[in-house]
Amino acid sequence: MSSSTPRIASGANSTDFDTAALKNQNISLQHRTAAVLLLLYAQPLTRIARMRCEQICRTSDGETVIVFEDQPVPVPHPFDEILQQHLAGRPNMNTAANRASAWLFPGYRPGQHPHPGHLMKKLRESGIHLLGARNATLRDLVLTMPPPVAAHALGHSTQITEQHAKQAGNTWATYASYRR
Repeated sequence: MSSSTPRIASGANSTDFDTAALKNQNISLQHRTAAVLLLLYAQPLTRIARMRCEQICRTSDGETVIVFEDQPVPVPHPFDEILQQHLAGRPNMNTAANRASAWLFPGYRPGQHPHPGHLMKKLRESGIHLLGARNATLRDLVLTMPPPVAAHALGHSTQITEQHAKQAGNTWATYASYRR
């Protein structure tokens, strides 16, 4: 990874209350994986539902990365293990028409991903406040990296990331002076 690659902090943040859901073995691995993508990267459920397996890979040094746009973003430990376990045992792969599914979350119907509403229901049942968690994650991300970097790496619009940075009280107006 280059030094300009965005790093997602693995320390405490405002979504700590939701990390219990990630460790809860009573929640299916598929839904914990979706929760990782929501809680670490603020991905909307519509995008999570249609993600493809090739978006998650391991680098030559064993680091798990995920690609949302065109830049690989590292997945911190222990969340990388959740993603790798999911990749190794995706559900709904037993039908003849679904064995070669490229979807990260294969749907019940062959060749299709699940409906985002299904993921929404399951994540809510696991105790995750979806909009609050996503907004808290975006706010945390724009406090740790400039909004345009977050937008580019995670597939969000610059306007949205700038808005979250402003609401968090950080406009990165002095960012250029830090790069010297």
